[in-house]
Amino acid sequence: MPSVLIILAVLVWAAAIGARWWFWGRVAEEGRRRSCGLSVGEMNATLGLPGGRKAELRDAAALGSALREAGLVLLEKDGVAMAKRRRLGWWNLRVLPALVALVAVFSLVSKWAPFSWVLAIGALAIAGHVVVRVAGIGVELEAVKRGWTELRKEVRFRRADDEEEILRCARASVWETVLPW
Repeated sequence: MPSVLIILAVLVWAAAIGARWWFWGRVAEEGRRRSCGLSVGEMNATLGLPGGRKAELRDAAALGSALREAGLVLLEKDGVAMAKRRRLGWWNLRVLPALVALVAVFSLVSKWAPFSWVLAIGALAIAGHVVVRVAGIGVELEAVKRGWTELRKEVRFRRADDEEEILRCARASVWETVLPW
């Protein structure tokens, strides 16, 4: 039975990894090659947010990710509690794989429970986290929409291609946060 649960969890992980690569990885590769006239710091300053640690980047992929994050902050200011959970919960749950590994090692050493069951439950915990993250993508898409409307009010792009590529990367960047690693 534990092997069936592990296989189920690995299938969820594989599906999430494949979807992340398909929807975000390919778009990010193209977006990193596309230089835009706006930097991340300038965009955040326009939206009234701090510049961030990647303020000097000008590629479309970085601008798309920053637009999504800025949209989450704007939604949070509007009172959407789920936006705060999506923005801050992502960093808190990056600890989950390390915690699962720690529990697995201690259970192996102490022989507290059968290792296969501990491994199965840990794998299912991470798979459950992935499913919850995929289920909440709608909030991040709403954040992209909110950030985009604010950006369009303030900034006029010189090239329409930049505008389209940034929006494409922003929509694709919601898949960046699906996995805890």
